[in-house]
Amino acid sequence: MTETAGLLDCSFGIRFWGTRGSIPVSGRSYDRFGGDTTCFEIRIAGRRIIVDAGSGLRRLGQAMAAAQERDATLLFSHLHLDHVIGLTAFAPLWRMRGEIAMHVPACTPGGAEAKLSALFSEPFFPVSFAQAPSRVRFSSFTAGDDPGLSGIDVATIALRHDPCAAGFRFRHGGQTLVILTDHEHAADDPDPAFIAFCQGADLLVYDAMWDEAVDYEPHRGWGHSTWQAGLRLLEAAGARRLACVHHPPELSDATLELREADLKRCHSQSFFARQDDVVVLVA
Repeated sequence: MTETAGLLDCSFGIRFWGTRGSIPVSGRSYDRFGGDTTCFEIRIAGRRIIVDAGSGLRRLGQAMAAAQERDATLLFSHLHLDHVIGLTAFAPLWRMRGEIAMHVPACTPGGAEAKLSALFSEPFFPVSFAQAPSRVRFSSFTAGDDPGLSGIDVATIALRHDPCAAGFRFRHGGQTLVILTDHEHAADDPDPAFIAFCQGADLLVYDAMWDEAVDYEPHRGWGHSTWQAGLRLLEAAGARRLACVHHPPELSDATLELREADLKRCHSQSFFARQDDVVVLVA
């Protein structure tokens, strides 16, 4: 199960600032699993890597600003709105004079800067990156290649979702963390390429938006997977724990707890990630 220790003093770990998919939600029905969209803070080798900039990035940015932390490194799985919307309220970007590095998967013309800059312009948003106090630095990588995080052991893999979407594998101190958010398993699941990518992982963070017995069939082809497919991949790869993410916006805490109970009957150490959960891999 998840640990409650903070990330500041750990050598390798993850905090889930947002675990919801598609669109942020609020209300009493979402208190326990949270309503913010995808944003993960990775602490590795003395550095912070932020994976995706969903609405959960707002609270992370507030914590960074309170600590006077100006610089940030963001690694994007893809650029769908629920994975970038938090940039509009990321305090280090808009209130401080630091450097924000954005590493974006790219496979179509235009480049990362042009794509994100289009969002931060009228009629969608009134302030451009050029007007931000921070210096924004963009770089692109192709899923399957090195994303360019100097000094960090990270590999990427192309996901079955957006044509440019990437998954990530981090390694440090003999531990392995894999993040496959926004991914749909193949018909010949589990895919040998993903088995190899996840081999021996200590934590597999996986897109489990649907349940095969309840709601997957009407959404087949939408680019999202199931907790059952995640569990099959976990077992085939000899990985230790599954953390299910990208919870549908319409599912309440009570429904997610029922799905988690089904998962735990199959694999007691796995769980549905809750907003603000922390898992320390290397203390």
